Amino acid sequence: MSGQQIQPLPLRETAIEPYQEAPPPGDWGGSAEPSQEPKGPSLARYLSAINRFKWLILLITLLGAAGGYAATRFITPEYVVQATILLEQGTAVNSGGQSRGPIQAEELLAASGWQDLLRSFAIADPVVTDLGLFVTPAREADSLAFRSFRVDQMRLAPGNYSLDLTGGRYALSLKPGIEVETGVLGDSIGRTRGFLWQPDANALRGRSSVEFNVQTPREASIGLIKRLDMHLETGSSFLFLNLTGENAQRTAATLNAWVEQFVAVATSLKKKNVSSVAMILEGQREFSARSLQDAETALESFRVRTVTEPTERQAITPGLDMTTSPAFDSYFRDKVLSDNYRRDREALERIAEQGRQGQPITREAVLSIPSVNADPAADNLRKVVEEQSAREFNLRRLRESYTDEYQRVKDELAALATLRSTSVPNALDAYLAQLRLREQSLNATIDQSSKDLRGIPARTIEEQRLKRQVEVAAEMYRNLNLKAAEAKLAEAATIPDVNILDPAVAPLKPTRNTAPMLILGAIAAAFGLGVVLAILLDQVDKRFRYPEQATDDLGLFILGVVPVIDTKAKRRQADQAAQVVEAFRTIRMNVRYAADPHRPLTMTITSPGPNDGKSLISSNLALSFAEGGARTLLIDGDIRRGELAKTFGVNARPGLVEYLDGTALIAEVLHPATSHPNLTVMPGGARRRRAPELLATPRLNQLINQMAKEYDVVIIDSPPLGAGFDAYALATAAGNMALVMRAGITDRKMAAAKMAVVDTLPVRVMGAVLNGIKLTGVYQYYSYYQEYAATDEELPPRLAEGSGPTGPALPRARS
Repeated sequence: MSGQQIQPLPLRETAIEPYQEAPPPGDWGGSAEPSQEPKGPSLARYLSAINRFKWLILLITLLGAAGGYAATRFITPEYVVQATILLEQGTAVNSGGQSRGPIQAEELLAASGWQDLLRSFAIADPVVTDLGLFVTPAREADSLAFRSFRVDQMRLAPGNYSLDLTGGRYALSLKPGIEVETGVLGDSIGRTRGFLWQPDANALRGRSSVEFNVQTPREASIGLIKRLDMHLETGSSFLFLNLTGENAQRTAATLNAWVEQFVAVATSLKKKNVSSVAMILEGQREFSARSLQDAETALESFRVRTVTEPTERQAITPGLDMTTSPAFDSYFRDKVLSDNYRRDREALERIAEQGRQGQPITREAVLSIPSVNADPAADNLRKVVEEQSAREFNLRRLRESYTDEYQRVKDELAALATLRSTSVPNALDAYLAQLRLREQSLNATIDQSSKDLRGIPARTIEEQRLKRQVEVAAEMYRNLNLKAAEAKLAEAATIPDVNILDPAVAPLKPTRNTAPMLILGAIAAAFGLGVVLAILLDQVDKRFRYPEQATDDLGLFILGVVPVIDTKAKRRQADQAAQVVEAFRTIRMNVRYAADPHRPLTMTITSPGPNDGKSLISSNLALSFAEGGARTLLIDGDIRRGELAKTFGVNARPGLVEYLDGTALIAEVLHPATSHPNLTVMPGGARRRRAPELLATPRLNQLINQMAKEYDVVIIDSPPLGAGFDAYALATAAGNMALVMRAGITDRKMAAAKMAVVDTLPVRVMGAVLNGIKLTGVYQYYSYYQEYAATDEELPPRLAEGSGPTGPALPRARS
């Protein structure tokens, strides 16, 4: 190929239509297996779709701009006026309950409550009524005539009206054309419709018809509230108000009237609230004073009645502590003593029980009982226990010197046994009997004392109750008296909780619905619509356009990309032709390594449908192999419409059909190509109706096997997969197949359906060749640097003098 010029060949399927830029492919170097994981939307594909439909997007954008310009003629600009209200904070109170400021009324409402009050009809209705916002003239110039327009809400009939003026008379009509009243100018107009309107005749002079709309004040208030927007930051004292309207001056006057009415209503509500609280507190204070006086009178009367009767009150000697009643002292003293007797008795009974069980009664256990130590009646018990303890001590001393057989030791043991078994238990039982008698006697005394205590006169309890009533009434009176005084001071010092900080000022320019904003908004919306439409059209496009549609959807390896040549760019045709040459070299390399290296290369080149350029690919790939030094056989397997014979200038007969039906030998159907000595062409032969049946005979396999032994590369140009079973038979005989897909032409669904059939055949799918690609966008990565492209080279001297053959050239695709 070195030093040769690229010349076009008259191929039947070489025309490649111009192709717009495509989005980037998915995995270009992956296997032939489709991706199992779903892939997200590709930004590059979206950009490619936008580029492909850019003129449609531009047209929609221009239409949007025109629509926005037309809208400026019908949509009225809006003005936004602003005002600021300062919300005063309530009186602060420190942790000790002391006010840090003068006595004032508490804050009337919370921050959110002020916003609700602003939106209430108590504010909006007076504003609507005072400014006459319930009537809207069709022309702004007629507003002067409606300044005195008022309505009777009980008889008002809202609607669209027309006032027709003729001479000195008027006719009031309810649209559409229903006359409701006539009269003389200067009289009251619309009284039957609930209007309180007597316009000046000079205000209507020069007019033949005045159209206006009347609605109820409440409906006007609702519409006005919807146009009000307010904003209050958390913890802030500033309430910002925005009101939207079509007339700047009238909107500013409305907002100012609104905030003034708001301040007036807030002040009135606060004064009313403070006055009602002060009045309530004063009434409660008077009631509390009467209650206190009644309680004191009742206590005084009770004491007068019982002054001569004995009471339980004790006189207090000056300088001495207050004493309690003797009955209480006797009762609690006996109760304590009874409890002591009971505890001592229970302890002595446990000790006696231990002695009866054979355990020794020790001196320490008996003397640990308080009654035994302090009670004279326990002298005998103490004496016996002490004697027992002394004999135990003497016994221990004797045993230190003598054995138990010694007479004195025996005597001591006998005496000690008598004490333990008889003397001590008897003394203990005698003292326990005395304790039981004392306890019983004391309990009887306690029972009698408790009866005496329960008989305390009811007058003492009544006196205490009356004292408590006096104390409660006095405390309530003090609290209410203080609160009533504070309420009177707060009423005298009442100031509004809200103040107008910034009044509304009419803006000089519209804020909303301005012509530039409408036009820009329409352009942006139309552009967005165009982009969405372009992406939608791209998504529903059934044609092949993107590499990932081959790799991901069909699971095909991309053998190469054949670019399109733009014939209009004559200066760049040489560079574009060089790109084609390098593209086929790449395809040749990928085909070589995709085939079985241990067998001769036999492959079928086909496409899903017609006009995909399979014959172009077959011819140029065969020439590329021949240029690479490989003995190459190109078989025209398209026995229905194949024209490779005409392309390479060889005889069309005999060909493949004649060999398969046995009327020609192999040598007769092989025609060396005049364009290259390493290339041999086998034409399709005569076109017969039953010729496809010959492709199913064993002679086709014999032919392929024999040619594989004689040639390095055998390439079969088959009919499209959609033309019939021809391509399947040829691919099965060759064992390898490459699929040609043309951008903007190949039907992806048809390709998927045909490849599903191929998957059931013993055919090795080598990959796909993408045809008709513009090397722009992501496809630019399939282009080659021009400075390294095979365009020119230095020729040997003999070839430079024109003495040798120049050889064939690769065919060039026509744009």
